Amino acid sequence: MFIYGGGAVFLAPWIVVLYLSQHQEADAYHLKLTSLGMSVFTVIGLLVGASAFRKKVPIAVVWIGSATTYLFISAWFDTITANHGRLAIVLIYEFWVKVPLIAFSIWFVLKVTRKRGSNVSIPRWFPNVCIAGVVVLIPLFILAASVSPRTEQLHNLRLFWTGLDVFELIGMALTGWFILRRSPLVAVAASITGTLLFSDAWFNVVTTVGKPHRAALAMAVVEVPTAIYSFIIARREISSWSAGLVASPAPANPG
Repeated sequence: MFIYGGGAVFLAPWIVVLYLSQHQEADAYHLKLTSLGMSVFTVIGLLVGASAFRKKVPIAVVWIGSATTYLFISAWFDTITANHGRLAIVLIYEFWVKVPLIAFSIWFVLKVTRKRGSNVSIPRWFPNVCIAGVVVLIPLFILAASVSPRTEQLHNLRLFWTGLDVFELIGMALTGWFILRRSPLVAVAASITGTLLFSDAWFNVVTTVGKPHRAALAMAVVEVPTAIYSFIIARREISSWSAGLVASPAPANPG
């Protein structure tokens, strides 16, 4: 609990400093690699989460919660940093593809977690939704990576980075609070917090060169271990659940 409480206390003044010192526009490097990495993380999370649900293993909460967070952060990045020329296209893509999948996945992880994985009425076709999401997302990911330039000037970086740190602060505060309350929701909060920390490190390290890159590597030394610890916390909570997932039966055919 002290790690997350201390992290939240440290982040609060850092967010103010970051907001005041961050440039609105700057060159970002290796955008293809950045996009490819987030896409791979998302696809792996959805596929492994769907497989875990089919096997009635509660760890599906961690994988799908993490994949949902990657989707959200990539949507945040694409929307906030897009220039006016392609903003409309980006918004259509995010609203019709990513947002529904994010909303459905959040519903899943919260419903499973509140009952600690037992006696949960989850449709048996939920894994098919995850797989369908992967089928739709992969071509779009490939298209986005193929048209992304290697280096591009991004916009509204102050809002992007400040927002990402605000999300991390909220995640840390909630994780510490749920640990204190011994709430099963710590599994969700810790999974999201770990993903946010790893995403922050990924964007920082991959999109920078020179002195900023070295600073990003130094920050990653703290962010990545904390992210790993967060996933361990989530895994420990889920391992304490006594039962596996129980999906709702398929509806009977009329007549």
